[in-house]
Amino acid sequence: MSPREKHVPDDAQRTSVCFTAEDRAAIRWISEVRRSKKSKRTTTNDIVVDALWYYLDKTEGKTREQIRSMLPPPPSGEIAQPNKVAQMPGPKKKR
Repeated sequence: MSPREKHVPDDAQRTSVCFTAEDRAAIRWISEVRRSKKSKRTTTNDIVVDALWYYLDKTEGKTREQIRSMLPPPPSGEIAQPNKVAQMPGPKKKR
């Protein structure tokens, strides 16, 4: 396990986003400023998510609570089921 604290919630869905060189430079600048302030939210994902919520709040006038209220409730079968992942044993023969 990585020593770094987990930043992405379990219910997050992976997506793909394309950034130009200018976009990446802006994200790197924000990340460095946050690092110098000892912030834990320095990853690209953290920066883009923070920007999304800031935009929704300031420009569109939507709060997190308003967005959450628009989501359908989770199906009852998907509530906190543990992953069924088994660890494979190592090779028996050693070279």
